[in-house]
Amino acid sequence: MDLKGRGALLGEVGLFGGAAWTPALLALGLLVVNQVANVGCYTLFALSGRTDRWRTFILLQILGGFFGLFTQLSFAGLVRYASLPFANATGIGLAFVSAQVFSAALLLHEPFTLLQWFGTAFVFVGVLLIAAGQ
Repeated sequence: MDLKGRGALLGEVGLFGGAAWTPALLALGLLVVNQVANVGCYTLFALSGRTDRWRTFILLQILGGFFGLFTQLSFAGLVRYASLPFANATGIGLAFVSAQVFSAALLLHEPFTLLQWFGTAFVFVGVLLIAAGQ
């Protein structure tokens, strides 16, 4: 992944006694924020669809919207520090895997068959292959 010329807005950010954060580390941090925001967004929207109370529905939709905003902002930052194909593969591709594993399986306790786990694993491997090609 070629990061030359990326990050002109922030450059190298010195934190914690002058340790420099390279654009690759910034991209990794933005990717983590992107995935956490995706999981929050999907989880809150799913919970809103399951509620019978309209006030809870509205509240969960608003909170999910905030997580969605952070998803979009972190993706825009990711594109700034990495190539668009890499950002698409990791940001959008991993969002499916994150939603399956964290939102559906771990947080919402949705039942998963072995075949669904294999499918999720294949998507994850595919995302890694696409990202590695950048």
